[in-house]
Amino acid sequence: RKKDMLYRLTDEYSLFYLRFIEHNKDSGNETWNQLSQTQSAKVWSGYAYENTCLKHLPNIKKALGISGVYTQASTFLYKGNEEEKGAQIDLVLDRNDRIINLFEIKFYNTEFTLSEADAKALRNQMWTFKEKTKTKKHLMIVLVTTFGMEHNKHSLGLVEKILTMDDLF
Repeated sequence: RKKDMLYRLTDEYSLFYLRFIEHNKDSGNETWNQLSQTQSAKVWSGYAYENTCLKHLPNIKKALGISGVYTQASTFLYKGNEEEKGAQIDLVLDRNDRIINLFEIKFYNTEFTLSEADAKALRNQMWTFKEKTKTKKHLMIVLVTTFGMEHNKHSLGLVEKILTMDDLF
Protein backbone atom coordinates (compact mmCIF):
# COMPACT_ATOMS: atom_id res chain seq x y z
CA ARG A 1 0.00 0.00 0.00
CA LYS A 2 2.46 2.60 -1.14
CA LYS A 3 1.25 5.94 -2.36
CA ASP A 4 1.27 6.33 -6.14
CA MET A 5 1.85 2.62 -6.80
CA LEU A 6 0.26 1.33 -9.98
CA TYR A 7 -0.75 -2.31 -10.29
CA ARG A 8 -1.53 -4.05 -13.57
CA LEU A 9 -3.78 -7.08 -13.99
CA THR A 10 -2.07 -9.11 -16.71
CA ASP A 11 -4.23 -12.19 -17.13
CA GLU A 12 -6.07 -11.63 -20.40
CA TYR A 13 -9.08 -13.79 -19.57
CA SER A 14 -9.57 -12.15 -16.16
CA LEU A 15 -9.48 -8.73 -17.80
CA PHE A 16 -12.01 -9.83 -20.41
CA TYR A 17 -14.27 -11.48 -17.84
CA LEU A 18 -14.31 -8.48 -15.51
CA ARG A 19 -14.99 -6.04 -18.35
CA PHE A 20 -17.50 -7.92 -20.47
CA ILE A 21 -18.85 -11.14 -18.96
CA GLU A 22 -19.37 -10.51 -15.25
CA HIS A 23 -22.14 -7.93 -15.73
CA ASN A 24 -23.59 -9.35 -18.97
CA LYS A 25 -24.09 -13.05 -18.20
CA ASP A 26 -27.79 -13.08 -19.02
CA SER A 27 -27.82 -10.60 -21.90
CA GLY A 28 -28.37 -13.00 -24.81
CA ASN A 29 -26.55 -14.32 -27.84
CA GLU A 30 -25.86 -11.03 -29.62
CA THR A 31 -24.30 -9.32 -26.60
CA TRP A 32 -20.68 -9.55 -27.78
CA ASN A 33 -21.56 -8.24 -31.25
CA GLN A 34 -22.97 -5.15 -29.57
CA LEU A 35 -20.29 -4.79 -26.87
CA SER A 36 -17.42 -5.22 -29.34
CA GLN A 37 -18.37 -1.92 -31.00
CA THR A 38 -18.21 0.14 -27.79
CA GLN A 39 -15.49 2.44 -26.54
CA SER A 40 -15.03 0.06 -23.61
CA ALA A 41 -14.04 -2.73 -26.04
CA LYS A 42 -11.54 -0.42 -27.74
CA VAL A 43 -10.00 0.49 -24.38
CA TRP A 44 -9.82 -3.17 -23.39
CA SER A 45 -8.16 -4.05 -26.73
CA GLY A 46 -5.51 -1.38 -26.16
CA TYR A 47 -4.84 -2.57 -22.62
CA ALA A 48 -4.64 -6.23 -23.75
CA TYR A 49 -2.20 -5.21 -26.52
CA GLU A 50 -0.03 -3.35 -23.98
CA ASN A 51 0.06 -6.48 -21.81
CA THR A 52 1.03 -8.60 -24.83
CA CYS A 53 3.89 -6.23 -25.59
CA LEU A 54 5.10 -6.33 -21.99
CA LYS A 55 5.12 -10.13 -22.11
CA HIS A 56 7.33 -10.09 -25.22
CA LEU A 57 10.19 -7.87 -24.03
CA PRO A 58 12.92 -10.19 -25.36
CA ASN A 59 11.41 -9.90 -28.85
CA ILE A 60 11.13 -6.12 -28.53
CA LYS A 61 14.78 -5.93 -27.49
CA LYS A 62 15.72 -8.15 -30.45
CA ALA A 63 13.77 -5.91 -32.86
CA LEU A 64 15.62 -2.88 -31.45
CA GLY A 65 18.95 -4.67 -31.88
CA ILE A 66 19.74 -4.52 -28.14
CA SER A 67 19.33 -8.16 -27.10
CA GLY A 68 22.75 -8.16 -25.46
CA VAL A 69 22.26 -4.91 -23.56
CA TYR A 70 21.17 -5.11 -19.91
CA THR A 71 17.86 -3.28 -19.43
CA GLN A 72 15.39 -2.58 -16.67
CA ALA A 73 11.75 -2.42 -17.73
CA SER A 74 9.11 -0.30 -16.01
CA THR A 75 6.30 2.12 -16.66
CA PHE A 76 6.11 5.78 -15.75
CA LEU A 77 3.20 7.73 -14.31
CA TYR A 78 3.20 11.32 -13.15
CA LYS A 79 -0.25 12.45 -12.07
CA GLY A 80 0.42 16.14 -12.54
CA ASN A 81 -1.05 19.01 -10.62
CA GLU A 82 -2.62 22.42 -11.20
CA GLU A 83 0.61 23.81 -12.69
CA GLU A 84 1.83 20.77 -14.66
CA LYS A 85 0.19 18.25 -16.93
CA GLY A 86 0.52 14.60 -16.00
CA ALA A 87 2.22 11.99 -18.15
CA GLN A 88 1.97 8.23 -18.53
CA ILE A 89 4.49 6.14 -20.46
CA ASP A 90 3.44 2.60 -21.38
CA LEU A 91 6.92 1.08 -21.20
CA VAL A 92 10.33 2.41 -20.20
CA LEU A 93 13.46 0.45 -21.06
CA ASP A 94 16.38 1.86 -19.10
CA ARG A 95 19.43 0.55 -20.92
CA ASN A 96 22.93 0.03 -19.62
CA ASP A 97 24.32 1.92 -22.63
CA ARG A 98 23.06 5.30 -21.31
CA ILE A 99 19.91 5.31 -23.45
CA ILE A 100 16.32 5.11 -22.27
CA ASN A 101 13.62 3.97 -24.68
CA LEU A 102 10.20 5.48 -23.98
CA PHE A 103 7.48 3.36 -25.58
CA GLU A 104 4.08 4.46 -26.77
CA ILE A 105 1.95 1.38 -27.44
CA LYS A 106 -1.07 1.83 -29.73
CA PHE A 107 -3.63 -0.75 -30.83
CA TYR A 108 -5.28 0.16 -34.13
CA ASN A 109 -6.97 -1.89 -36.84
CA THR A 110 -5.04 0.01 -39.49
CA GLU A 111 -1.76 1.85 -39.86
CA PHE A 112 -1.42 4.50 -37.14
CA THR A 113 -1.15 8.17 -38.11
CA LEU A 114 0.51 10.49 -35.61
CA SER A 115 -1.55 13.65 -35.24
CA GLU A 116 -0.30 17.04 -34.08
CA ALA A 117 -1.97 16.41 -30.69
CA ASP A 118 -0.31 12.97 -30.43
CA ALA A 119 3.10 14.51 -31.19
CA LYS A 120 2.56 17.20 -28.58
CA ALA A 121 1.57 14.56 -26.01
CA LEU A 122 4.71 12.52 -26.78
CA ARG A 123 6.91 15.59 -26.38
CA ASN A 124 5.19 16.34 -23.06
CA GLN A 125 5.77 12.75 -21.89
CA MET A 126 9.45 12.94 -22.78
CA TRP A 127 9.89 16.36 -21.12
CA THR A 128 8.01 15.28 -17.97
CA PHE A 129 10.00 12.06 -17.73
CA LYS A 130 13.29 13.94 -18.07
CA GLU A 131 12.27 16.57 -15.50
CA LYS A 132 10.85 14.20 -12.90
CA THR A 133 13.56 11.53 -13.12
CA LYS A 134 16.45 14.00 -13.54
CA THR A 135 18.00 11.58 -16.01
CA LYS A 136 21.03 12.57 -18.05
CA LYS A 137 20.59 9.62 -20.42
CA HIS A 138 19.57 10.04 -24.06
CA LEU A 139 15.81 9.50 -24.53
CA MET A 140 14.40 7.76 -27.60
CA ILE A 141 10.71 7.34 -28.39
CA VAL A 142 9.65 3.97 -29.77
CA LEU A 143 6.16 3.37 -31.14
CA VAL A 144 4.73 -0.14 -30.97
CA THR A 145 1.57 -0.52 -32.99
CA THR A 146 -0.29 -3.34 -34.66
CA PHE A 147 0.31 -2.40 -38.31
CA GLY A 148 2.98 0.31 -38.29
CA MET A 149 2.80 4.05 -38.70
CA GLU A 150 2.33 6.36 -41.63
CA HIS A 151 5.24 8.80 -41.57
CA ASN A 152 4.25 12.45 -41.64
CA LYS A 153 5.52 15.83 -40.52
CA HIS A 154 4.49 15.14 -36.91
CA SER A 155 6.56 11.96 -36.62
CA LEU A 156 9.76 13.32 -38.18
CA GLY A 157 12.52 13.75 -35.62
CA LEU A 158 10.28 12.48 -32.83
CA VAL A 159 9.69 8.74 -33.23
CA GLU A 160 13.06 6.97 -33.42
CA LYS A 161 11.81 3.44 -34.11
CA ILE A 162 8.52 1.81 -35.08
CA LEU A 163 7.77 -1.77 -34.11
CA THR A 164 4.75 -3.78 -35.19
CA MET A 165 2.87 -6.81 -33.99
CA ASP A 166 5.12 -8.94 -36.23
CA ASP A 167 8.13 -7.93 -34.10
CA LEU A 168 6.48 -9.42 -31.02
CA PHE A 169 6.13 -12.96 -32.37
